[in-house]
Amino acid sequence: MKKLLIFNILLMLLLTACYDRDEVFMGDIVEPVLSNNLNNTSFILTEENLEEPFAPFSWTAADFGFDHRNPDYVLRMDLESNNFANSISLGTTKEHDFTVLGSRINQNLLTLGAEPGEKVSVQFKLIANISADVQAESNIVHVELTALDVVIEYPKLYVAGDHNAWAFTDMIYSFKSDDVYEGYIWMDNGADWNKFKMSMVPDWVEESVIGDPDSGGISGTLQVGSWGGNNINATEGVGYYRLVADLNNLTYQVFITDWAVTGDFNGWTFTAMQFDVNSKKWSLTTNITAGGFKFIANEDWSLIYGDDERDGLLNPGHEDNNIQIEEAGNYTIILNLHDVPYSYEVIKN
Repeated sequence: MKKLLIFNILLMLLLTACYDRDEVFMGDIVEPVLSNNLNNTSFILTEENLEEPFAPFSWTAADFGFDHRNPDYVLRMDLESNNFANSISLGTTKEHDFTVLGSRINQNLLTLGAEPGEKVSVQFKLIANISADVQAESNIVHVELTALDVVIEYPKLYVAGDHNAWAFTDMIYSFKSDDVYEGYIWMDNGADWNKFKMSMVPDWVEESVIGDPDSGGISGTLQVGSWGGNNINATEGVGYYRLVADLNNLTYQVFITDWAVTGDFNGWTFTAMQFDVNSKKWSLTTNITAGGFKFIANEDWSLIYGDDERDGLLNPGHEDNNIQIEEAGNYTIILNLHDVPYSYEVIKN
């Protein structure tokens, strides 16, 4: 009887402990509240206020039921018409306030497609997270902003390797200021493998250099700091490589690209372009009928470019952004992925 009583007591303690633990994990999430001091206000960005703080953002703390976990807070912005489908991060902090310069707001506006001098409706919101799967979103703050026409300075990583005598003269860019960098580099050292590293500054600074933690140099994983570990290897020989470096997830991609034009004029098959190593541009001269076309890499529809605004600047390809030829004729088409933003020219001969 005594043994049975002890067993029942232990069982009750165990069930109580489990219940208490579940209460912590299953409690209601308290979302952060972003201050409304900016809501429904209007700002014009000028040369005078670009280098001044835009406005102090502040918020109340999120509560996930984890007393020992302090969440990360990510402040994001987007055009109201996008409804955060294309949002850009303004930064991450564990604090409950954040200050950003007017120049950063202005650059993000231009990146999102705002026209300089034209008032646009913008949304801000906060995302609190303790993991990729456990997040809470704040209320949305609405602001009307007018951007200033300036040259966009995209965040960049510098690339040095066999192809450029290990000088940090090539760059890849974060077009959304989100720590995901991409770019195209001609690698021509003549070997089967081209070795390279990246850096957050254009110099050999130990904690800024980025490489591969694996000695093989093809792991797809990045190491930041400690001289970047090992070289990254581009294994396809001489060619025009696409580099993607994601510093959020510490991953990278590197692969060779060959570009072609596909469109109505060739039945959406692939007409190859030629690369000029001096200008770092691709070109094609051919007869083209009236209609639309796009640029495509490696005859693979996962990497295509079109033009959203018909302004000569390239955008990731989708159904509605074919580049248009209004009149049939002989044309020279030039693709420039070396300079940013990516661009193209269509010249009638």
